[in-house]
Amino acid sequence: MSKFKKIFFVFILMILVFPAAAQAEKEIEFWTISLSPQYDDYFLGKIEEFESKNPDFKIIWEDTNFSSINQKLRYRIAAGDVPEVVNLSPQLMSSLLKEDLLYSISDLKQDYSQYYYPLLWDNGFYKGKYYAFPWYVSSKLMAYNQEIFKIAELDPETVINDRKQLFEIAEEITKKTGVYALMPQIKIHHEFIEAGIDLFEDQNKRRKAAFNTEAAEKIITKYQELVGKGVIPKDTLNSGFNIALERYKKNDLAILFTAPQFLDSIENESKYLKEQTALAAIPTAKDGVINSPLMNLVIPKGADYKKEAAEFAYLITSAESQHEFSQRSSILSSALNLEENLALEKEEIITETTAGKSLENEAQKILRKQLFKNKDLTLIHPQADKLLKVMDEQFARAFANKITAKEALDNMEKEWNQILNKDNNEAANNEENNNE
Repeated sequence: MSKFKKIFFVFILMILVFPAAAQAEKEIEFWTISLSPQYDDYFLGKIEEFESKNPDFKIIWEDTNFSSINQKLRYRIAAGDVPEVVNLSPQLMSSLLKEDLLYSISDLKQDYSQYYYPLLWDNGFYKGKYYAFPWYVSSKLMAYNQEIFKIAELDPETVINDRKQLFEIAEEITKKTGVYALMPQIKIHHEFIEAGIDLFEDQNKRRKAAFNTEAAEKIITKYQELVGKGVIPKDTLNSGFNIALERYKKNDLAILFTAPQFLDSIENESKYLKEQTALAAIPTAKDGVINSPLMNLVIPKGADYKKEAAEFAYLITSAESQHEFSQRSSILSSALNLEENLALEKEEIITETTAGKSLENEAQKILRKQLFKNKDLTLIHPQADKLLKVMDEQFARAFANKITAKEALDNMEKEWNQILNKDNNEAANNEENNNE
């Protein structure tokens, strides 16, 4: 047998004997945002779990930062070489959805919706289809100083059910103690959505602003009143969360809306503050939702292995995986865990730091109980940055009492419609060109 024939025979033999080696070249690229190296062992374990059940596939994991992932993904899409599973926020998804660059998981035979909290699953909805596996979510709760409540002749154990009751109690606190009651991180479009106010309406296939209503005017007017009475500090819109936290720690603020990771700072401030701080769920407005930033996993439209990509995305976002991930971090799970939910319903929540209970541990119970109310209220629109800038600027003028609530809404509506008209015209031109 000649040397050439021997080499050819060995090559054929390798293909016949080791077909799995050839098949193992199928790769699924998985991108995350700022989760390495802190969680390397967790993700490598999940990757190994998937690969052991799917030996034909190899997961290539890459971690990048929030500021560069969008540009990097667009570059890869343009080059026709896209990753299969990508970690994106609703904000980053917005323009990709507009440009039809993401794959709809509604087109898969498997219905994944039953495995997640409904409001979080709905965050991936766009034009009649679903485009995202909801992943981890962050949320806030209410910490409050019980002694300040007592000085204001209020029962600190009273459950505050809604926003209206919260504002009434806040006014009583400031009136009787002279202490700021609230210092919320106000996003006025969130306030409108939480109150059940639609931001948009469609007329003859053209989108226009819909929020200029009596209900919206009442919301802005109420904040003007609370600032005027000293219930909310005048510098609230210009100050970050750290200022509110410092005021709370100095007993200059009665109620603090906070993420659980900042409760250690409160506990470590002083024995007094640790003993006097209690926790509760954030009172909601009309629609009963709580804004909670969400991270998703999506599949770009040009991905090679969409079915397997979906299976891997589901593995990462499953109740079991998210429970494990939440044990290592302060995030909350978007996946329904019926056993855990039933246990929480029976479990007594101790809001004070008694019996060796830390505030952060008890906070997690409250946050998990309110997951059915959590929704990411990110504005999904290609011109979202411009629209929100207009809304925030006009609200700030009203908050500072430079214009009335009605004037603020009129200005918002006018500028929104100018921006939306350009978008409407562009959409109409594109539709006309497609029909030619």
